[in-house]
Amino acid sequence: MTASELTHANAGAVWAWVPLGLLGTMFVGLSSLAYIAIDDPNFALEPNYYDKAVHWDKSQAEARESQALGLKLALTAPLMISAGGKIKVELRVNDRGDAALSGAVVAVEAFPNAHADHVEQLSLRETSPGVYAGELSRGLRGLWELRVVVSQGTRRYAEVLRCDVGKGDRA
Repeated sequence: MTASELTHANAGAVWAWVPLGLLGTMFVGLSSLAYIAIDDPNFALEPNYYDKAVHWDKSQAEARESQALGLKLALTAPLMISAGGKIKVELRVNDRGDAALSGAVVAVEAFPNAHADHVEQLSLRETSPGVYAGELSRGLRGLWELRVVVSQGTRRYAEVLRCDVGKGDRA
């Protein structure tokens, strides 16, 4: 066997490793993408989403009952982040005749849409007739969802409010 024949035979052995290299590169790439997708801090699942889907008819009936009560919810001021990094929530609750609703229990589940896994439960206290206030401990700018439940006796009213949270030291 001559030297040129030996070199020609070894050159083909390199190409045998190319598919293995391509498969290895693909595996590393897919593993990296899977890790990034799993470790995303902005990803969140709706709690009890399956149970909510199964009982969808019940939730629609509750929504109709809420609408029949005719309560009106409104934020008294835009939500702003205070110097301490908290968000003050002040909500006005009026009945169908625009009279202030006093003596209700107001619960809020709030989260920023960009970080939907950071859900805060908040119970608002009545500061004046029909006005309920509380503070969220984590202030993040952006669009927030407030799921408000107003209860008074056997009546229960639920509504979802969406609002932008800004920085409090705006001029």
